[in-house]
Amino acid sequence: MAVVDLFVSLRDWRSSLYRGEPGVVGRFLDGIDATLSPGWVRDGEYERTRLRPDHIRCYRFDRAGDAALRVWLQRVTATRVRGGPVQVLRHPPSGDAGRIGPLVAEFAGGCVLPAASAVGVRYTRPAFGPRSAITPAAEMLFTRLADTADGEWPLTDRVQGLWDELVAGCLAEQVAIDRAELSRWLADSGWEQETVTALTDRFFADSEWLAKRLAVMAP
Repeated sequence: MAVVDLFVSLRDWRSSLYRGEPGVVGRFLDGIDATLSPGWVRDGEYERTRLRPDHIRCYRFDRAGDAALRVWLQRVTATRVRGGPVQVLRHPPSGDAGRIGPLVAEFAGGCVLPAASAVGVRYTRPAFGPRSAITPAAEMLFTRLADTADGEWPLTDRVQGLWDELVAGCLAEQVAIDRAELSRWLADSGWEQETVTALTDRFFADSEWLAKRLAVMAP
């Protein structure tokens, strides 16, 4: 059996994005319950304790003599679902933390992806690669922009403020973003391919303009 790296599995899960029309997304989420592997159950009792239970789905694996964990899915908009937190409730008796990675990968590959494929939900993993150096704060701004814009172009007034905050935030965080990796991230986040180039060009143009403006204003 292939070894699944703990951190790769968790990173892949937290960056997973599922997109579709509202009704399709609803059927996708409902369909997961029918694809659960042995040992996995819907944790509705825990969901009801959350502030917005209608925006999350939680699934628990808890088998005697094995690990126990809870995996979240978060419906961030009517058309988008993202992989959420992974809560380790109990390590295996052996203390092998490496067991968590295969369980998360099993849930993603054996339950969630088949449910997405069955109804036509699109699955991507928007993430920057090794040529970019991006901070968690900047990554959060990118995610907020993607979920709010939902692939729209040109950017509307509703999104423009978030765009300005993103450009300023990336300068403040001193991130380094590779052009090709940004284009891939935009496409995976829902923008049509023909608009990706324009949006990428605008990001670097606005960043350059703001950097020059701040340099002129500096004492």
